Amino acid sequence: MKRRIIFMGTTDFAAYILERLLLKKYEIVGVFSQPDRKQGRSQEILYTETKKIALQYNKTCYGFDNINEHIDLISELHPDIIITCAFGQKLSSQILNIPNFRCINVHASILPQYRGGAPIHHAIIDGHKKTGNTIMYMEEELDAGAIIAQSIIAIDDDDTTSSLSMKLRVDAANLLISVMPLIFKRDIRALAQDENRVSFAPVIRREWELINFDREINVVYNHIRGLLNVPGCYIVINNIKIKLHHVKMVIDIHDYQTGLVKCDNNEYFKIYALNGYIKVFEFQIAGKKRIKYSDYINQNKKDIIDNIIINEGVKYGYKSRLY
Repeated sequence: MKRRIIFMGTTDFAAYILERLLLKKYEIVGVFSQPDRKQGRSQEILYTETKKIALQYNKTCYGFDNINEHIDLISELHPDIIITCAFGQKLSSQILNIPNFRCINVHASILPQYRGGAPIHHAIIDGHKKTGNTIMYMEEELDAGAIIAQSIIAIDDDDTTSSLSMKLRVDAANLLISVMPLIFKRDIRALAQDENRVSFAPVIRREWELINFDREINVVYNHIRGLLNVPGCYIVINNIKIKLHHVKMVIDIHDYQTGLVKCDNNEYFKIYALNGYIKVFEFQIAGKKRIKYSDYINQNKKDIIDNIIINEGVKYGYKSRLY
């Protein structure tokens, strides 16, 4: 007998898992995502990644600002189970109690570590060498339910949130598909989370995207790669934001002031931190397109950023222990 599944998710991470379930011929009776959003000057309506997959497979996708106002609709779909992943909304007890096989969540951390909306970012920013995925039963408290299954994968030294997310979503889909038959057989011994080991991964705030170089080089580098591309990170030179893209870290004992920019070659410029520096190969000046430093040099006979101290007069907005 095919079980009726409601899937709730929004991001490309969730979209990948949804597609894997569809390819496995699971009976997806409804997909729920965040609402479509308008973007840019043209106010073009953009579908979420999950909605794109749903439409590709001729599945109805609902987008509501508050899922808990649509309990009747969910009940009418008669789900045997609800699966959530990177959905972005909290489910009420009324929804949690609808499916016979309960509601389960796919979370990209080794719970109880990093409950919250940005576990991949924080795992990299904190300099961890491993992370993983957790499949858990859902409770009203965020990411606090009993653990059904977990996996562990390595975080490489050059991983960014984007690259690590790509690896984690494949792992998460494999893990979910492996436990689905056991859930439907009720052959699961879920384990309660250890509340003494709980840590949190709040959604990245905009003011955290400014990079402080007055720290050890490895801390600076972890901060950068934890935010690189998604949602992005930046420095400030002469009151202009410069978004960082392609960077590398070099450990080097030096006497330069932290935050100093040095331009002594044509491939990258350096920004010094404690005990090392960051090579910046590609960046984006506010209001302009992403550019390679080598191309920037060709357009500027004299490099105007050489020997400048970044972020002068700028107040750092983060207070978290993570930075």
